[in-house]
Amino acid sequence: MTTMSNLSRDLVEEIHSRVPITSQRAVRSTCKRWNVLSKDQNYTKHLGPASKEIMLIMIRGCRAHLMSVNLHGVHNHKYLVDTSIKELGKLNQVEIFEVLHCDGLLLCVTKDYSRLVVWNPYSGQNRWIQPKSNNFHTLDRFAIGYDINNNQKVKVLRFYYWSDYVEYEIFDFKSNSWTVLDVTTDWKIHRRGVSLKGNTYFIAHERFKVDQEGEFLRSFDFTRERFGPLHPLPFHSCLDDSVILSTLREEKLAVLFKRCDACDMKIWITTKIDANTVSWSNFLKVDMQLYAERFRSPCRSFLVDEKKIVAVIFDIDRKTWTNYKPFMVGEDGYQGEVDLRDSELWMLMCSYVPSSVKIQ
Repeated sequence: MTTMSNLSRDLVEEIHSRVPITSQRAVRSTCKRWNVLSKDQNYTKHLGPASKEIMLIMIRGCRAHLMSVNLHGVHNHKYLVDTSIKELGKLNQVEIFEVLHCDGLLLCVTKDYSRLVVWNPYSGQNRWIQPKSNNFHTLDRFAIGYDINNNQKVKVLRFYYWSDYVEYEIFDFKSNSWTVLDVTTDWKIHRRGVSLKGNTYFIAHERFKVDQEGEFLRSFDFTRERFGPLHPLPFHSCLDDSVILSTLREEKLAVLFKRCDACDMKIWITTKIDANTVSWSNFLKVDMQLYAERFRSPCRSFLVDEKKIVAVIFDIDRKTWTNYKPFMVGEDGYQGEVDLRDSELWMLMCSYVPSSVKIQ
């Protein structure tokens, strides 16, 4: 007689792939072998639609939703336009303003700026973080990463800019306290960062030479608790341009660039990225001349499918000026709307890859 504990790994993976991420905790409690298998990092990367579709975290009505998107791509030299996004589950926590992702962990900023919460939807673990004073400041920016030399110890970075004053702090989970970093910078981060392999990457510019020097890539190393060296971007940009970072399944970095006074939109993907070197390759170039009205303001975020050479861009809805609508773009200027099934406020926040990483 075959029991659940004797099922082949392939069959167990197939069973898990049909279960929503937010229900995985119940599945893991079925038997000891399934629970042990669920802690294998290589195994969790193939859960749910992660290996077949792109998973992402979106915000609607100050609640986070776990979604999957199939970009379909090209079939017989023609694009399929029935692109759609389906909901896999709601992440029912307090009202949140922003979500950041790092290796399966979510850093959520509450709407009232009173607290942060680090949360793993796959394992169900969470950890609340309190500010030093009554609340965090609306000008605060955050990042999440981990120490690669200390069993992937999770850390949170907070930074604050006010005129010429700059402050950087790290949250220590063991002592449950914030520590000010002894860091002096002559540049400023003004765009949202993304995490990759434990570190966070930002678009930055020199604080007093914005137009002359342009923007560049800067990383924060959570192991050393220091910013890494300056890396050039594959283009020259200024503050008025759209420069947005994204990640590909926690493996590569992508950057979107659209000059404020031009119609071309370009996306690059890293071919190599480490502490000292970043190299880029052209991924997609789209002539937006026929659609300049739709994409004339900086987009909020984007994601790409490297195999199908398409991208989904979240841009402001010109009819409501409140909703963010997703559009798929590809080679030869192809465009198509992505079906969200309703008109409520949506914002793509980040791609998502499930992980068994523990929160200390």
